[in-house]
Amino acid sequence: MHNPRLIPRWIPSLFVLFAVLVLTACQPTGEPPVVSMDSTSLVETSVELTQPAPESTPTSMTPSATPAYLVSLTELNGQKIVFSHPWSGETANLIDQMVDSFNQSNEWGIHVMVRRAGSSMALADQVEGDRLDADYPQVVVAPSEHLLSWLENSGLVRPLNDLIADPYFGLTEQQRADFPLVFWQQDQAGGSQVGIPALRDIPVIFYNTTWAAELGFTEPPATADDFKTQACAAAFVNGHDRFAANDGTGGWIVNTDGLVVYTWLKSFGLKDELAGDPLQFHFDQLVTQTTFAFVRSMVDEGCAWFSRTTASNEYFANRQALFYTGNLTDLALQAKTNTRLESQDSWTILPFPAGDRPVTVAGGLSYGVLRSSEVQEAAAWLFVRWMNLPENSAKLLVAGGGLPVSAASAELARTQMDSNPLWTSTLQWIPTMQSAPPVAGWRIARFVLQDAFWQSLQSFVPLEDIPSILEQLDATIVEVQAQQGQ
Repeated sequence: MHNPRLIPRWIPSLFVLFAVLVLTACQPTGEPPVVSMDSTSLVETSVELTQPAPESTPTSMTPSATPAYLVSLTELNGQKIVFSHPWSGETANLIDQMVDSFNQSNEWGIHVMVRRAGSSMALADQVEGDRLDADYPQVVVAPSEHLLSWLENSGLVRPLNDLIADPYFGLTEQQRADFPLVFWQQDQAGGSQVGIPALRDIPVIFYNTTWAAELGFTEPPATADDFKTQACAAAFVNGHDRFAANDGTGGWIVNTDGLVVYTWLKSFGLKDELAGDPLQFHFDQLVTQTTFAFVRSMVDEGCAWFSRTTASNEYFANRQALFYTGNLTDLALQAKTNTRLESQDSWTILPFPAGDRPVTVAGGLSYGVLRSSEVQEAAAWLFVRWMNLPENSAKLLVAGGGLPVSAASAELARTQMDSNPLWTSTLQWIPTMQSAPPVAGWRIARFVLQDAFWQSLQSFVPLEDIPSILEQLDATIVEVQAQQGQ
């Protein structure tokens, strides 16, 4: 069972779902709701700390210095820091507005300058580049594995333990308990907390329930075999109708993304993929071979297919795929696509089938403070703490979609979440949700895993070569990590 400290005492009525389900995590989740696009309104969008935390944060005292730094608060006045993030579009516009609000209202006179990196990879290049650059950031939003990598391999990121536990400028025990452990612990390594969750996302399976019903399936697939049966039925129909253009489509669109592959492996029962001292990935297991061979059989039998473009949402809306694997944050895009293409089909999202314990695996972005001067680090932390206030976290959730990183932010976003039953339904998955590998090496391993999976699905690769691919998989991860100095 999950730690009962995750249950905030104040959550009312409907959003008891987010907390009470932690206590019922041992029970199987129910069938996700089936929602037609006409009726769905979508949003646009533990290692202990090193210092004990007080029961509450004093509000009647104004200290003259931060205990963690002995930095005079007057030194913060006029302090400028750079905040770099990977977002674009509406989410980036929201960040601009939020930073402007912080600059106008924060009591310390801190001024934050925003930089749009454009992507997580571009941000990583920036962080690992010239630290003397005028735009070099002091605070970032980055994937957890990047933060862990910057801690373990280069010391670029500052552990937050003392800041979190600070009696005046930290997070109270109640605030910390508001984060589900599965999210909070993704940013931990060797006793250090290197990040604070900003947004979390999960791979999900998009499923056309209207078409499935026409094929004779009244329930979503509960097992991998069920998944294959339904995918093959859809592929058969498309291959035998009067339209030649859709031949070879209809089942599941292959997705080789590393986190998607990892989620499939977990749904097939992968365990102990991290072992040794230091920890190393061990994907060369029978369960991995079974998973790869299963998906390969779907490809060979025409039940899964490689799309020519990245527009899986359009293939799905046009009944060229009964299933495709996307992210929770793709909900709004799929709704818009169905509307644009005038699809009347109802659809839903599913966890990965695994009997009575379907699988979801979370990854995402976290705030991190990079090494700089003591004054800049203090200013960066105060900005991170402000960004993580429930009202600000809720704004980011509504703009970016995904999963709420705290119960308080879920409550504040409940109106928007309640308007979309599919979005709200994902809260029930959090108690049994698993984490992407919470290690720096996942930054490299996910791409090597992705490549090995892709190779195993190619028609020119004999099935009997899959075991050798897996042997090379583990060895390649070690080799690339060594080349990268990890």
